[in-house]
Amino acid sequence: MENNFGSNLRFLRKKKKLTLENLGETLKISKSAISDYETGKTFPPLDVCELISDFFGINIDDLKNSNFTEFTEEQIEDFVHAKAKSKPSKDTSDDFSNEKKQLEFHNKLLSQQIEGLQIQLQLVKQIVESKDSEIKSLQIQVRLLEEKING
Repeated sequence: MENNFGSNLRFLRKKKKLTLENLGETLKISKSAISDYETGKTFPPLDVCELISDFFGINIDDLKNSNFTEFTEEQIEDFVHAKAKSKPSKDTSDDFSNEKKQLEFHNKLLSQQIEGLQIQLQLVKQIVESKDSEIKSLQIQVRLLEEKING
């Protein structure tokens, strides 16, 4: 499943005609952090996801998994209304369930980060192998040149 959090955050921020600085001041987050979230350089912690979700009135799952750039204004409004309807009333019986959902969500985020790191590791291994081959090729060329010079 594709993570659209960053592009959706940028889309919603621009839709509300907010600069990175405006949104940062409102949410008490640095504009560089928001920029990093929008570009996908980093993913915000759960508490920041909740702040952003609450500010825009969108479920975190919708913010992460939907692609708002493909939706009409009406469809986006439906997401906002769905969040308002689904927001549970605060009572202590929901605390454990809500905490469990937060932990499950955080676990999913960590799993995705691990997958990303595994892919990066594979790429680094491929680069190392490529450089090793390049070095071997250069060593062969050096030997051939030495033989030509000495021979």
